[in-house]
Amino acid sequence: MADRRADIIAGLDKGGEDSIAFFKSLTAEELTAQVYQDGAKWTARQVLAHFITVERSMHWLFKNIASGGSGSPEDFDIERFNRTQTSKLDGLTLDELISQFKAVREDTISLVRELSEDDLDREGLHAFHGHGKLERFIRWAYEHTRIHENEIRQALG
Repeated sequence: MADRRADIIAGLDKGGEDSIAFFKSLTAEELTAQVYQDGAKWTARQVLAHFITVERSMHWLFKNIASGGSGSPEDFDIERFNRTQTSKLDGLTLDELISQFKAVREDTISLVRELSEDDLDREGLHAFHGHGKLERFIRWAYEHTRIHENEIRQALG
């Protein structure tokens, strides 16, 4: 396996383990604490649901760009996606959310294993990042979780 893919997989794997440990360490009260005061106004638990829905949707994007597609549609409404998709997981327990997150992350890692070095250099449109390389968008999966987890820590004091 090429070094870039191995590095990405290591980041995804470690990031996934770190995220699971982080959410398991939160108390019931911390999980229901509101993290954001504007926009979707998610709780810490809903942030985990956000990780699942976003990363699952990114599989389509990664495959599309790797196969020569243009990536995200120009008119994709990221705010609408975040508002509507995360709430679909509101009825799940923490263990169910963690299980889904783990499965989605494993699928992401499997997808990366199937990519070539050339695929990582393909360019397309990401709804949040704009135009760029597939490698950058895949790495964002574990960077994204770290950013939100730090924001949860800040909100919890």
